[in-house]
Amino acid sequence: MPRRRFQSGRVYLRGTRWVGSYREYEVNPETGKRARRTITFDATVTSERAAKAALQPYLDDYNARAKANLKPSVPRGGKTVRALLEEWTDKILPNRKPGGARAALSHIRAYIRPHLGELPLREMNLSQHQAFVTAVGRRVDRRKTAENIYGTLGSILNLGRKWGYAIPNVEKKDIVFPADKKPQPQVFFFDADTAAQVINAAVYPYKLMLLIAAVSGLRIGEVTALKVSSLDFKRKLIHITAALDYATRKEGTPKSGPSAAPVCMSDLLAKHLHDWLTKHYKPNVDGYLFINSKGKPFKSENVVRSGVHRAMAKLGIETPKGTHVGIHCFRHGVTSELLESGTPIHVVTRLMRHADSKVTLEHYAHIVGDAERLASEKFSQRIGQNITQLESDLELESPSAVKTA
Repeated sequence: MPRRRFQSGRVYLRGTRWVGSYREYEVNPETGKRARRTITFDATVTSERAAKAALQPYLDDYNARAKANLKPSVPRGGKTVRALLEEWTDKILPNRKPGGARAALSHIRAYIRPHLGELPLREMNLSQHQAFVTAVGRRVDRRKTAENIYGTLGSILNLGRKWGYAIPNVEKKDIVFPADKKPQPQVFFFDADTAAQVINAAVYPYKLMLLIAAVSGLRIGEVTALKVSSLDFKRKLIHITAALDYATRKEGTPKSGPSAAPVCMSDLLAKHLHDWLTKHYKPNVDGYLFINSKGKPFKSENVVRSGVHRAMAKLGIETPKGTHVGIHCFRHGVTSELLESGTPIHVVTRLMRHADSKVTLEHYAHIVGDAERLASEKFSQRIGQNITQLESDLELESPSAVKTA
């Protein structure tokens, strides 16, 4: 039975004697209940006041033990979102990858804590979720950004429910997200010819790093994390086992499970990698394939700035204002060329190490392949034949004829 935090007991007269009664602190392990203890006072206790005074030492002992084992009280109004954020930051954030941790902290600091910090968790109903998303939508331009911020909040609240906190369950499908305020920028990518020009204009070691990205579609963190042990010339494979964080250069796992799959090493790439190892490679303790003058792996931003941007400036390649140009443009180019050449979607998905074909289609829906062009052309020809027939059989109605009709 539940244990009371404080007992006042009771006294009553039984015959000519006063009696005190209270429940013992310990629970009977067999019954799961606390036995009631009754004390019959001697003849010197002649009044109710005297009986209560005689019972008090027993109650004091019980209440002292209950106070010592008392759990910290929950703040008035219940646990707040701010308290859960602090607990999540302490327990979960250290387990996140550096990039994901930075994004989560940014969402918490700029949006979640200012808008919801003092709200009790039990009041996080659908109305509060919608108000938060709407407030975020007033500050950001893209729907995707609002979804990412809300995703961080949802992840924290879901974990709070598993920890036993009373938090209303709200489904994402019930939330109305803001529409994009600005048109989606056109995806910028290097086709094969442009990629070759950029690579030729770059200098070592950026030239080889860009070639790897252009041919194999590796992400920037995967390129900078490559080691000599990653290269399998016998089977012509590059094993992707790690990725460097773009800001800290700390080594971590690739983006996802499928990202850890090996990629093909073409003859072109095998030749240049072999030349690099024999002519330019600098041995180092960690075995990184590319290191700077200080013996450390390259920062992602340095590869982009000194490799891609300088080569583009040398070539006079201009991009629309606000367009981000980085190593991922080579990855987009590989995927685009493969899809446009008619490579089956499941093959492209494996080559790009996406989780499934849905990811490939969502990110590269702007690509129109030969199969789509052929299907569209056939359908257009059929419509065109019918239109020609209609033009030869029917006279166009003049405006006056339409008015009369």
